[in-house]
Amino acid sequence: MARYEDIFLPDEFYYDRKDHLWAKIEGGSPPEADRHLVRVGLDIFGQKAAGTAAYIKLLPVGKTVAKGRSFGSLEAGKYIGPLKAPAGGKIIEVNQEVISNPRYVNTDPYGKGWFVVIEPNNLQEDIKDLVQGTVNIQEWLEKEYKEYKEKGLFAEK
Repeated sequence: MARYEDIFLPDEFYYDRKDHLWAKIEGGSPPEADRHLVRVGLDIFGQKAAGTAAYIKLLPVGKTVAKGRSFGSLEAGKYIGPLKAPAGGKIIEVNQEVISNPRYVNTDPYGKGWFVVIEPNNLQEDIKDLVQGTVNIQEWLEKEYKEYKEKGLFAEK
């Protein structure tokens, strides 16, 4: 688990540097294997920048989404806008629980706070530009933390 100051990022996830969504690859190892699924949620940086989640709208099961395209939207205290897929494919599951209780994005971001599960159509290509691996995540976490603190997105201790 990558930790810095008072935040952490699970090592087993992949992270989108720009849109601050996480992707958890499920269904076996390694990622090259067939029949993988990608569970998607908002990372701690996205959460801090957005503020308290108030409303979430997600595309329905069966819709296809391209990597980097919107699979839904989030309305929060400091953000209203799209949620962009870290991997392209078909949405096979939508988290109705987070739609009913958007605060799970803030209170349990790596558990109950996930948005959708995607059956990817080109996983190997899609994950190439995501942050992954203990050392890479740790380095990225420290750099992002410092940038967010400079922007005033983290409260002083």
